[in-house]
Amino acid sequence: MGMNGIGDLAQTVSMRRFSAGMKQAANTAAQELTTGITADVGRKLGGAFSNLTGLESTLIRLDGYKVATDAGTRITGGMQTVLEQLDRLTDGVGISLMNAATDTQPAILNGLVVDGAQKFDALLSSLNTRIGDKTIFAGVASDGPAVASADTILLAIEAAVVGAGAVSAVDVEAAVSAWFNDPSGYEAVGYVGGGAALALSISVEDKLDFGVTAADPAIRDTLKSMAMVALVDRGTVIADAKTGAELAFAAGSQMLQNQSDRAVLAGKIGLAQARVDLAQTRNEAETSALQLARSDLLAVDPYEAATRMEAAQTQLETLYSVTARLSRLSLVDFL
Repeated sequence: MGMNGIGDLAQTVSMRRFSAGMKQAANTAAQELTTGITADVGRKLGGAFSNLTGLESTLIRLDGYKVATDAGTRITGGMQTVLEQLDRLTDGVGISLMNAATDTQPAILNGLVVDGAQKFDALLSSLNTRIGDKTIFAGVASDGPAVASADTILLAIEAAVVGAGAVSAVDVEAAVSAWFNDPSGYEAVGYVGGGAALALSISVEDKLDFGVTAADPAIRDTLKSMAMVALVDRGTVIADAKTGAELAFAAGSQMLQNQSDRAVLAGKIGLAQARVDLAQTRNEAETSALQLARSDLLAVDPYEAATRMEAAQTQLETLYSVTARLSRLSLVDFL
């Protein structure tokens, strides 16, 4: 009677293929047992991917909102920090200037105006604060500074004062105010940023408007009052000590008024922070719910996965045992 068999090479290839299949099955079962998620999504869902696709697309959109809310948190927090720095730099300066301007000891006023000139430079540096690669008060032109240097601004103001023929403190104050309010003045020379940044979508129904720049009236007026102090320190367009004292008094009076304007601006930014926090909380809750729903769709029975893994491991062990016994066979044993 004839006998059919397979050659050694064919047998080796067949056993290797069987071994690879069992290893893959064991690894797949181990992965599913560890993650609790099926490795074969199509088999698990029976080819009906619509629900999973909807969940995935919503989760991707929520990931985008997370990027936006994280950016919103950093930017609004940075803006509040800068406003706090402006408050610290101007705190008590207004009343001190007004008192010293009416004092009979000019040395006190001289010390205050020197300090005021330094603080004017510090104010500008604060407004050029960057978070990451963006200048937060520069609007859409966030890749560059928000405001020019103190020297650039003061030279432009001095030119405006001279051009207006201002000599008295009242006239100098008027010329400085006109320069800061003129679109060809501060907004063209002092503010070197861009227009207000575009609104940022932070949830399905909410957008965050980052409309605050260094051109905001509350910030502009703070710079204006401190710039007048710096003009007194420079002395270039100030006729005499009396004019300087009067201008310092006017600057101090303006600083006291500016405090309430900055408080209103800080409140506006605070509301934006609250909206970001609320949107972030809602988005995180929705993300958690959708992730649970996705897990339910793709979840595997841990007992079934463990059974498959154990079966595959048993088959592998059996295969290795048979292979080892075959490898020890000799012609004598066969005969």
